[in-house]
Amino acid sequence: MRVIVINTGTEILLGDVLNTHLAFIAREIFQFGLRISEQRTIPDGATIQSALADVSLRAEIVFVTGGLGPTSDDITREIVAGYLQLPLVEDVIVREGIRSRLAARRIPTTKRIWRQALVPAGADVLPNENGTAPGLYLPANINPGVPSPHLFLLPGPPRELQPMFRNFVAPVLGRITTGSKKAAMRTFRIANMGESIIEKKIGDLVLAIQGVELGYCARPGEVEVRVIGSATAVKLFAKNWATRSSARAMRLWRPFLSVCFRSRSKLWRWPSHARAVFWQIKSPMFRVPRKYLLLATLPIRIKRKFVASVFRANRSRNSAP
Repeated sequence: MRVIVINTGTEILLGDVLNTHLAFIAREIFQFGLRISEQRTIPDGATIQSALADVSLRAEIVFVTGGLGPTSDDITREIVAGYLQLPLVEDVIVREGIRSRLAARRIPTTKRIWRQALVPAGADVLPNENGTAPGLYLPANINPGVPSPHLFLLPGPPRELQPMFRNFVAPVLGRITTGSKKAAMRTFRIANMGESIIEKKIGDLVLAIQGVELGYCARPGEVEVRVIGSATAVKLFAKNWATRSSARAMRLWRPFLSVCFRSRSKLWRWPSHARAVFWQIKSPMFRVPRKYLLLATLPIRIKRKFVASVFRANRSRNSAP
């Protein structure tokens, strides 16, 4: 399903506010097998209608953030209702929730406050436990005369949007995506190696697995390698790479270990050698630099199923059942 996010707010376009919604929504919807295909940031005002008319033809799910408050520039609710040709109806439960919340904080009410209780006919209210503006969910084709995707109207402040998304939007997405194919993703970090070298070493290995998408992201001192695909394909890649990196580490460091433990090299028992290495580190008579001793224990940690090498999986998100 194609997902598009529309972020409204002139303050975002002026650079006064950092747009954190895109990253948050992208992380939260991945568990349902969804990925954001497009994102737009538009100013407050009537621009919302043209943006909505454009993306509605190309998306199955649309998230609109911001513009649900009581002020004159908060017109997302009215614009969406007008576009879908739905009347706005006051929700008594929402109005009472706003009244009780303001009364508990001794905040005086204004006439515009009650605009937040208006709901397009047929829309589901998403409760806002941290503010007065509720979110709204409008099912696909809520008005048969106006084709439309699944629409989620969410408040702008992150402290309101994020709990609402986890508690009320996520269950709706679960119902919408029932039976859809889920995806898995693993991100690896490789230190002290350029992107082109990494691609040369692992690119063919990954792309040989069907149904896997490979991506790179360069950062200071390291490169993130992102692998996305079915749970089986991602697990197969991780297993193959762990086997290759473990064998490579053994070839590199076994000669050094045999020198460190010449008197016991015939035994070659991993736990006892690990203890010997760390005992030698504390010994004042053993002057091999500490960093080399730590590197020498790398195959030990591999054997005991710890971090495989500097090529290590530091994060994993697997949403497959």
